[in-house]
Amino acid sequence: MTRRRRWTLALLLCGVGAGILPVPAAVAAPAVDAGVGSVVADLGTVPYGTTRPGFSVDGAYYASLVVSGDRCDVHVYDLARKVQVGLTHAHVACGSGVRWAADADTLVWSVNAAGGDVTVYAWDADPGQVTVLAPDAHVYTVTGVSGDGRYLSFTGRSDAHPAPAVDAPREAGFVYDRAGGVSLPLSGPDRHVQLLEWAPRDHRFTGWTGGRTSYDQKTGSCFGTGTACDVLDPHVFFGDDWSRDGTAVVGEDVLGGGSNVMLVHDFTDGSSTAFPTRAGYVDFARFVGPGADKVLGNLRRGTALWDRTRGTVVRTSDGSAVASPTGQYLLVGDDRPDAYRYRDLSSGASAPATYRGTGGYWTRDGSSYVGAGPGGCSSLRQWSPATNTVSLFGPPGLSTCYRVYASSDPGHVSSASGRFAIVQKEPTGGTLQPFVADLRRHTLAGPLTGWVDSFAPAGADVLPVHQRLDAGTERLLLVDLTPVPDVDDKPRWSAATPATGASVEVAVGGQVRVQLGASDLQQTPVNLSFRWRTDDGTPVASAPKGWSCERRRLAAGATVADCTFAPPKDFTAVRYLDVSATNVATGAQSDTRSYRVGVGPT
Repeated sequence: MTRRRRWTLALLLCGVGAGILPVPAAVAAPAVDAGVGSVVADLGTVPYGTTRPGFSVDGAYYASLVVSGDRCDVHVYDLARKVQVGLTHAHVACGSGVRWAADADTLVWSVNAAGGDVTVYAWDADPGQVTVLAPDAHVYTVTGVSGDGRYLSFTGRSDAHPAPAVDAPREAGFVYDRAGGVSLPLSGPDRHVQLLEWAPRDHRFTGWTGGRTSYDQKTGSCFGTGTACDVLDPHVFFGDDWSRDGTAVVGEDVLGGGSNVMLVHDFTDGSSTAFPTRAGYVDFARFVGPGADKVLGNLRRGTALWDRTRGTVVRTSDGSAVASPTGQYLLVGDDRPDAYRYRDLSSGASAPATYRGTGGYWTRDGSSYVGAGPGGCSSLRQWSPATNTVSLFGPPGLSTCYRVYASSDPGHVSSASGRFAIVQKEPTGGTLQPFVADLRRHTLAGPLTGWVDSFAPAGADVLPVHQRLDAGTERLLLVDLTPVPDVDDKPRWSAATPATGASVEVAVGGQVRVQLGASDLQQTPVNLSFRWRTDDGTPVASAPKGWSCERRRLAAGATVADCTFAPPKDFTAVRYLDVSATNVATGAQSDTRSYRVGVGPT
């Protein structure tokens, strides 16, 4: 079974009778530093390695377990008011499960009670109260909370609504409805049901059926809503991937004979539809974009896109394909090493991408793809699909290596606005260090002093940073990455002839001119940087024979370079030129202009 890992930065807030009194922020003016940005809150000492629960779905709150003696306290920090919310019944074991609802301001946690039971509490941002969940049942283990925060799933026992005999002791699954105030068993008289996963929105869920315990062989699946199964399927055994709107899930139909079929179960009409066989054998599938209309399938060789609304299947690549979070673009591997094509799913158009690199990731807003260049130690690069252009960060020395994280969750490596991204830089003889890339200003900030968790999913570009204190604890900081002051200091091109992406070609004995100029809105001096590379992207230290430039400083810090290419008889190699303009005072960098420089026909 393959299941997409979710970084639950969602803000699920539930509520217990006591009102919540704001208390002062953990640190009003933190005297700590994360190496980047501004520390907006020092949340104190937390257990080492804790990554959850994190941000609420709208980024308004951050929840953490803070060390208090030999146990921990559940804390919620209000980012807008810059205060810690006062919670009751929040002194818990440091390994206690604390979780947000995926699409609601509801936080759920449990406190150990007598006889192996736990008492479950929920805090809701509105009305700002803590309440007890499932008071009519004995709760053994919390298994989840619905996306809208209305339902709690758990294993346990209820005297008012006992589980059927088909459930083994301590394996009975229940769902508590907060609106009705009642806990009901999931299993029926003749079938054991084990809830697997809640949808990211509303209160749909998937579950196993069959057996008596979680270890027994299963005989099918349950697709449910609220407290009960709506559809029972004896062939579909699990859901691989939910659509982000929570209306559909990818499953697998076991037909026997070792040949399984990927399908989509649609909760809106209760149907299960197989991925069309004309695409070829699909061994994995996932939704593209925020809805359930488009599904990308991994074939034995390449990928195919199934449009469920139109009923069409299009083979999208012979290699890998990565969809943007918005679902508008697919970046697909080309036949050449480290080369790509891209497809605009809104228009169906496909073209070679100017991006060349060794993997990377989409930013959360889908505006950029961030990666490292080919050829070993190469430049960090940002590809913009809207313009099919690449911007390089630097200029680095040829001995500087950049790395990007491999992550299926854009929220773990890029901010909600798409402006900031986490990358790594490694100088020769040094160690790999994390940096923050400002994709608007094309600068690097850092190194970060600590390890990072997922960005806020909405609101300000806030990043949690963990700093190790000892073997078992670390300090947790919330860092706003927006520069102060945040001025528009990125240089603009005032002259660029020919246009970016053009081939600069001339016969031996002839010459051709290239003019490049840039300036800054703040009238800060601007310098031009020229970087050369081979066809496969490997950096080259010097310009090709026959290339020369005359640079002139103009008024208000502007710079112009008049370049000439006059290839000699012994010129043979084609070179690629990347030019950027850099603000001398701040390091902010322009978009990159790229050219192919070579000898044309005589």
